Amino acid sequence: MKSIFLCCSILMAFAVSVGAGTATAAKETINIMCWEGYSDKAFIADFKKMVKEKYKIDVEVKPSYATGQEDFYNAAKKGTADMISPPADMPKTPRFNVFKKGGILLSPLDMKNIPNAKHMLPFFTADKSLLEGGKRYGLPYNCGPYGLAYNTAAVKDAPKSWNVFWDKRYAGKYTINNNFHKVNIWITALALGYKYEDLFNIDRLDRKKIQPKLNELVKGAKSLWDGEANADEFPQLSLATTWGFAVVKANQKGGHWKLASPKEGGSAWIDYWCITHAAKGMKKKLCEEWINMQLSPKYQAAVVKQQGVSPVIDNVGNLVTPEEKVLFHVGNNNYFKTVAIWRVMSEKTEKAFGEMWEEAKKLRKK
Repeated sequence: MKSIFLCCSILMAFAVSVGAGTATAAKETINIMCWEGYSDKAFIADFKKMVKEKYKIDVEVKPSYATGQEDFYNAAKKGTADMISPPADMPKTPRFNVFKKGGILLSPLDMKNIPNAKHMLPFFTADKSLLEGGKRYGLPYNCGPYGLAYNTAAVKDAPKSWNVFWDKRYAGKYTINNNFHKVNIWITALALGYKYEDLFNIDRLDRKKIQPKLNELVKGAKSLWDGEANADEFPQLSLATTWGFAVVKANQKGGHWKLASPKEGGSAWIDYWCITHAAKGMKKKLCEEWINMQLSPKYQAAVVKQQGVSPVIDNVGNLVTPEEKVLFHVGNNNYFKTVAIWRVMSEKTEKAFGEMWEEAKKLRKK
């Protein structure tokens, strides 16, 4: 009898031990380095609920917010983030190259875990930015312009050209980006009549012609912004450059801002979701679940409503208004062929653009 009791006690102790081990194993933490707004509290709450129901795992999501491309690279290199949301050109940009031989910093995606990818528009499916060695290392999440925004309370008619920034009436009444300085060189070049095929190669641009106009642009700006334009400053402004996010925020605060369509065209970025080498096993699978949910109609509609940019899928449906469909080119595959999508540039071009920007900024100190 004692031996039976002893055996039962041992089995019960083993069961408790196994149960405790399971409880410990059923927790995960996912660290994300992304642009602000890409991992809001509502999305995290939905994700945690889905993971709990599907996998019986308590997942904690810890977002950190980037202000520049180097933040994504450093997070991937150091393994401090499991997921990053870089622009498509960043991973293969020479100074950030995450695909260096013997040291790939990203993990290839298991597309079986991301079924919503089948709804991506053909334009985004065809994008090869995050393909390497026949494997896919990321998926597009959204797409937006370096846009020309105007305050309808101060500018009655939509500006028709980038040259509006050199109009003396708006000196000191606009803001432009600082840490992605290449975009300002591109709009300056477009204002001077250069075409899309010229923008990404310094050998196709005349620095002596562009530099004085770039100097004027920078000197006339009220402020230079990093990461995202400051929506709180918008009531004081007539014009702004923006990824789109700040316009949404400014209008939520009572502003009346719109995006113009310059006749010269413009540049546009594609932001990706990528999984870094730090995510292994179940953590990697949960990261793929995150990407899959981000590509669902509900959260692609949020790309429009909360970020003021374009979704990458074709099945958002009636989750956006007819006006939003037109304004943000929802489901319009052909539109994305008409803008200059950011490209990887040579080290020579990157260096030249950096020098041009620093020279222009010196005038703000005088």
